[in-house]
Amino acid sequence: MVNHVEIEFKRAIFSTNQIIIKKRKQNIIIPLVKVDKLLYAKFSIKNYLSLGFGDWRTTGGLYIYLNEKINNKKMYCFFIKYDNLTKIPENIFKKIKFYVPGEPW
Repeated sequence: MVNHVEIEFKRAIFSTNQIIIKKRKQNIIIPLVKVDKLLYAKFSIKNYLSLGFGDWRTTGGLYIYLNEKINNKKMYCFFIKYDNLTKIPENIFKKIKFYVPGEPW
């Protein structure tokens, strides 16, 4: 039996099988089976400076890349503090690739 864990933050709700991004008009529901990869850059001066030159991504953003389009998009991003990120269900947290300066994402 798999426990259903759900945790809610200002911009998103994480459960064991989906991520819901909160929007004003309509929430975006992303089933985990449609997630290709998750990328996150923890805030640090080193990460901020290395991402600031040449990469369009920024620190504190969780980038969700999809296998197929949802609402005509293959990528979503929202900002979340690292401390909150550590509270999400473990099966999602393990899928996140964390940015390391000098290593390709």
